[in-house]
This record gives sequence, C-alpha cells and structure tokens, in this order.
Amino acid sequence: MERACEKKRQYKFGYCSITYAASWDDGVPKTYSVCDHRLDGDPIKRAVSDHFGSRDVTLVPEVTATSKPRLNIDYVAFADDKKADGGVDIIAIEAQAIDLRGGGVGPAWKAWEHGDASNWRKYFTAEAKEKGRKKDTVDYGINTGNVYKRLGTQVAEKGQYFKEIKIPLYVVMQHSILRQLRSRIDFPVVAASEDWDITFMSFDYTGATKDTGELEFKYVETVRTTLDGYIEAMHTSGAALHVPRKDFIAKAKKKAKPQSAQLDLLQDEDSPLE
Repeated sequence: MERACEKKRQYKFGYCSITYAASWDDGVPKTYSVCDHRLDGDPIKRAVSDHFGSRDVTLVPEVTATSKPRLNIDYVAFADDKKADGGVDIIAIEAQAIDLRGGGVGPAWKAWEHGDASNWRKYFTAEAKEKGRKKDTVDYGINTGNVYKRLGTQVAEKGQYFKEIKIPLYVVMQHSILRQLRSRIDFPVVAASEDWDITFMSFDYTGATKDTGELEFKYVETVRTTLDGYIEAMHTSGAALHVPRKDFIAKAKKKAKPQSAQLDLLQDEDSPLE
C-alpha cells in the first residue's frame, strides 16, 4: 500500500500474514493473509477492471450500506457514464482475509523484531511468567471455523441486500480460503455470460519473494454464482458437517460433568442459568 501499517499504529504489531499447517489442508504449511489490506491494490483493481474494463471509475472505500442492522462494504466502484439505470454503473467489493485464533501474537512479534525469530517460544514463556499465568501454552492458528460461520453468512447477507438494489457483489479473497469456503458451501458456478449475483476473485501466495521483501501474491481464478444457488448450497451442502445421532450422544456424554456437579448446579438458586 506504500503507507504506514495500520496494525502497527493501532496494536504495535504489524503482521500481515502467518504460516500455518491446517488440518483441513492435509497439514501442509501454507502462508495465510491475516490482514484485509493485503487484498488492497492489484486484487481490488482486478475486480474493478473485470466489471468496468478501461472505463473511468471512482473507487470509494468503507461505505456503510445500512445502519440498522449495520452493513458495511469495503469498497464501492462506480462510473457515471449512463451505462446503467440512473446513469450510474456501480459494483460493491468485499475484501476477506482470515482471522487468527488462540490469543495475541505479541511475543512472536517481539522475537521477530529482536532478530530472534527461531527462539520465538521462549518469548511466550517469559510473557506467561510476567503475567502470572498458571499454564504456559501456545495454541494459535487460523480460525477456519469462521470461514463458514462468518464469511459464509456475510456473503449471503450482503448478497441479498445488493441483489435487492441491483448492484453486483464482488468478493476478493485468498484462494486457499475460497477452497475452504467451497468445501463447506458447494455453490453452483455460472458463466460470465449468464445472470450472476456474486463473483469471487481469488489470489494467493506463490512462494516467491520480491526484491522489496514482499511475498508475491498473484491472481488465481474468478468464480461466479447466483444468490439463490449460493443460499441453497449453504443449506444443503452440510454433508461434511453431519454427525450421526449416536456420535452426538457420545459427545454429550463425554462432556457431561459428574452427577454431584450437576446437582450442585441445579440446587444453586443464586446462580442464574445461561
């Protein structure tokens, strides 16, 4: 972006990506973008050019579509060239990275800043001791659960809104995360020449490093779908998530507290049940 890092300014830790071996991806270490700004620049420009070609376009960041409930969109691009109803041709663009799980990464960042990245683990031990934690554990990773719960539902919600006001929705994201999304929501793909409501454009790390030190991040594919097809897939493609009745009962029994603990909970009238 060629400007000061927003994360560094706000949180003192300016990390853009991490390397993680996700179990859903066969445990192979991959680099994941954990900052939406990694999708700024060329990825956003590609979404704009996909719709507008070489026409003159105005790009507006962070637009609030509705306030109750609050619905924000990362970018809106439009051209006042009478190509659409009302004299304005317009698209909405959502940029989606993935979240971390497991807590703060401050100690790892400090290890990197000190040129001591290979000894990152001892920085977490020092922090645990400093803060008086009983356990010195590190369980960080990529929050793949949010791919379905947060991203999946966001696309449906925003897709519904923008379809109602006849504005195409682009979702710009990392290709490995799009793969994860499609493994959970197996939406039908339509051609560019057909009617579509949502276009996913994916980019990913190549493994190469530029002379500037930036990790190379290139375009991979464009996938289009309809809102109806996406929502139907969202409700019907849960086979991978299906848990048989007997397995669900086994999970409940495994987590059940001893009978005495259950009685204590039920008899404690001062403790409101959640």
